[in-house]
Amino acid sequence: MEAMEAILNNLLSAENVQKATEELNEVMKRPEAVSMLCEVTFRSQNAQLRQYGAVILRKRLLKLRNWNMIPPEQQEIIKNGILQAIPNEPEKFVRTSIIGVLGGLVNHEFPKKNEWTQSVLKFIFESTQSSDARFSQLGSETLSILTETAPDQFVPHLQTIGAFASSALIAAEQANDMGNVVIFNIIMAMSHLVPFILGNNSAEHIYTSAVPYVVKTLSALAICNDDEKFIECFDILENMADNVPKLLTNHVKLLIEFCLEVSRNKDIDEAIRVKSITFIGWLVRIKKKVILKQKLVEPIIAVLFELMALPSDDSGDDTEEYFGSNEVTTPMNCATQTLDVLALNIPPKNLIPPLLQLLEPALQSSNDPLRKKAAYLSIAVIAEGCSSAICKKYLRPLLDCIKTGITDQNPVIRNSALFALGQFSEHLQPEISQFSEEVLPILFDYLQMLSNQIRSGQKEPQHIDRVFYAVETFCENLEDALVPHLPILMERLFDCMSPTNSVHLRELALSCISATANAAKSNLLPYFPRLIEGLKMYLVKTEDEDICTLRPAAIDTLAALVRTIGKENFLPLAIDTMNLGLALIEDKNDPDLKRSCYNLFAAMASILNEQIGSALERIVTSMIDSVKSTESIVLSSGKDSDDIEEQENDDDGEFDIENSDGEEEDEDEILGVENAYMEEKEEAIIALKELAEHTGPAFAPYIKVSFEEIYKLLPYPNEDIRQSSVEALCQFVIALHKLHNVQGVKHTLSILIPKLSEIIHVDEERIVVMAALESFNQILEELGKAAVEVDGYKDAIFSCIYDVLNNKVQCQFDEPEEDDEDESEYDIAILESAGEILPKFGKTMSNQEFYVYFERVSEFFAGKIQKSKSRDELSQSQRAMAVGIVSECFEPLGEFSARYFDALIPLFLELINDQSDDEVRNNAVYAIGELSKHSGQASFKAYPQILAALSNLVSKESHGGILDNICGTLARLIITNSTLVPLKDVLPVFISYLPLRQDYVENEHVFKSLELLYRQGNEVLLQFLERVILTALTVLQKNQYNNDAVREHIFQFVKQVRIDFPEKFNNAINVDAEISSFVQTL
Repeated sequence: MEAMEAILNNLLSAENVQKATEELNEVMKRPEAVSMLCEVTFRSQNAQLRQYGAVILRKRLLKLRNWNMIPPEQQEIIKNGILQAIPNEPEKFVRTSIIGVLGGLVNHEFPKKNEWTQSVLKFIFESTQSSDARFSQLGSETLSILTETAPDQFVPHLQTIGAFASSALIAAEQANDMGNVVIFNIIMAMSHLVPFILGNNSAEHIYTSAVPYVVKTLSALAICNDDEKFIECFDILENMADNVPKLLTNHVKLLIEFCLEVSRNKDIDEAIRVKSITFIGWLVRIKKKVILKQKLVEPIIAVLFELMALPSDDSGDDTEEYFGSNEVTTPMNCATQTLDVLALNIPPKNLIPPLLQLLEPALQSSNDPLRKKAAYLSIAVIAEGCSSAICKKYLRPLLDCIKTGITDQNPVIRNSALFALGQFSEHLQPEISQFSEEVLPILFDYLQMLSNQIRSGQKEPQHIDRVFYAVETFCENLEDALVPHLPILMERLFDCMSPTNSVHLRELALSCISATANAAKSNLLPYFPRLIEGLKMYLVKTEDEDICTLRPAAIDTLAALVRTIGKENFLPLAIDTMNLGLALIEDKNDPDLKRSCYNLFAAMASILNEQIGSALERIVTSMIDSVKSTESIVLSSGKDSDDIEEQENDDDGEFDIENSDGEEEDEDEILGVENAYMEEKEEAIIALKELAEHTGPAFAPYIKVSFEEIYKLLPYPNEDIRQSSVEALCQFVIALHKLHNVQGVKHTLSILIPKLSEIIHVDEERIVVMAALESFNQILEELGKAAVEVDGYKDAIFSCIYDVLNNKVQCQFDEPEEDDEDESEYDIAILESAGEILPKFGKTMSNQEFYVYFERVSEFFAGKIQKSKSRDELSQSQRAMAVGIVSECFEPLGEFSARYFDALIPLFLELINDQSDDEVRNNAVYAIGELSKHSGQASFKAYPQILAALSNLVSKESHGGILDNICGTLARLIITNSTLVPLKDVLPVFISYLPLRQDYVENEHVFKSLELLYRQGNEVLLQFLERVILTALTVLQKNQYNNDAVREHIFQFVKQVRIDFPEKFNNAINVDAEISSFVQTL
């Protein structure tokens, strides 16, 4: 023992550590090494040496082969020695390490079900139940540590442990002592075993019954402000929510009320309150139907609003974090995030009215800026989840509130209102853009004030971040509507770009210019030379810190100009731009710079196409390095990613004590990612996708490696990376198809279709699942039948559609489908993503085969169309979605559509009179046309009823898109059977509504019907032929068609009419000088 103690002492002394490590490694090669370590661990007088001995012993014995090398008699001595050492060890930190050794042995010995297994269990149970506080604490501590280090070995004993834990919880409650350390340890042990209880009815019952006791324990810990223990103990609820959410169903009200009570108690530690608020959001995601049924939404909103009105250290400052950050999260931040979760999961009809009851008095109060801030934050965070409802019902009044707020003199109010405007601009497109003439002058006034302050040498105002966020998001989606405002906007932005301004202001201006370019596109050309001149200073090689900081933003702005200014306008700068990017990616130490360069390369690919080929090897190599990089990974131990490989290559016989602090070293898990490196990785993925899309054969040599490396990122902890990876893999398949690489397509599909199916079923993030569904959509659209040639692919894709429609995938949290009206806008979005695959899926097979698949979901869509007589926004959205998807399915159903005619036509005819929702009406009109066309003879009996309904609708309809669809439906009726249409009465009205206003796709059927009547020599048509000619030429001049085939069809029709009726043709074109000039170009 003395020799081993001497070595460990040398290690502790921090002198000659390397030499002591070498000595230890030599000793560990001897057979008696384990016995020596046991001696030190069990008998040394020095506590630190005992702990070091235990740590090294655990590391040695953790490997089964090392344990098996020890003779059986010595194994027995070690096992019994550890069981004796635990109660005899006075120091907790040493005892924890010894229990860690026991955990390793439990892994090896419990499967044998020998006498020692029973000894360990007996020791735990008897100690925990001891009346001696020290022994009960010791037993429960041992149970907690062992279930953490070797949880699977306790699965066979679940029932025994559960019964034991249950009786302990009941006894503690009777003694009014729920906060004691023994109960804490027992709950921790139960928490560690949660992943193993699913399907074990007895264990499930015990855990369900334990929830009220857990809540009482948490309450006791919260009152004591023991945040560490509270957060650890809370794990059991989070683990149950994650692994067995059904066990929480009967306790949702209890849990919500407890979390609300803790959250609003200002005397409780912030960390405890944050944990409680966060769990409310978690419960909303997984148990929203229960929450709605038990009427818990209103009390949740009331408490969240109260918390959002709390002051923060940086209130009114641009640095105020409304959503918190990795470093700081407060109850106010957390409440804001949780309201966002509510908006994404709760139907707007249940969320917005009670929220408005809080907003109105808050906005009217003149002496409470924090409540006004909370009101504007509330308006901001519901914009994404309730976008459809806001646009249909609340946009005008809420925008008026925001306009008032952004002119308030109080920076706390003003900043939150500007944030709300930015959120509206981001999520309420295109509806918000119609108010540009009201909003832009206010924002430009802020930019004017900013310019004046800068020119007069004053300090930049605090609200500039929020102003720029609002300007950027509002302008980015205006497109042509922004053009009249460009002179004033660009002048303000050029002022802000002045080199004399702060780095922060210039960075905001560069980002805003990128957004402006996305909206204005080639209309920005008059400012292009000045923009390039302004960017040059950031693109030259220099060590100037400010320029280096701004360089990534400048490159992003350059990339935006590449994409938008027009290919011919940027090509003269292409070579210099490529050389710049290639030189800059050599900097391996700046992830943000590399990210911006990848963005630039992707943009250049969109204008250079295959011509970028000579640079691809260097570009792709760098991007693949970023994709493979582990720089962004943060481990649970706090190690950086460079330690991963070192850890994996660690030799069993070597001990790196130099880098150890003697603490237990559990296996690391990936906890998260660091932003800058993660953004570099994400941009690399996106850029590789764009290269595959734009560079054709030039990218062919890199598809394989790109596919293989990005495929490895599908389990990545960050959902944005997973989403981008799914989208990139889909694009690689499409690229192979366009290159006619049949084998490559088959191989990648054999990997990707099963994987996408798995992602759709098991990923918990809706954005990832929707990306996977959209990938199926794109693959089916681009590849057609080639996508499903292999047996099993059709069923795999259809099972995804079917399971999403029936709420059976993980991201829907498998709640019982009690009421469709409990669905949020995001719930409907994922249903729509799945449903939109169906028509393209149908086009890959025969009508009869698709009919078999469609039959399995027809009841779902019929239910959505019929269900819910209420006219709230969500039921209407679901109805519009269902009608739209079904109408697109009639084409692949072909003649089998007739089987649905009698059931569906009355529903569609009823819906075209629904004045409460334009989209429902529009889709129903379109559906009537498609159903009639593909049902053929089965539709003939309904012609009088359909024509009467359309005639009644057109007389009172003002929506341009619906009028276009009425024309399209009438055209289909004519094409299907013109003899059943009273053309003498119908045709003049039909032609009077041409040309179409919005839905130019309908021109295909409009001109097919007109050509049919023309070929039939219809006399009524000949009377209006000049109007028809003018309509056709207008469509050709303005490119109002969806593909070249339609253009060619209209062109040939016009050509024939010109030959047959030259006088009428000339009369038509002479009416309009512009059309007359256009005809000369044909």
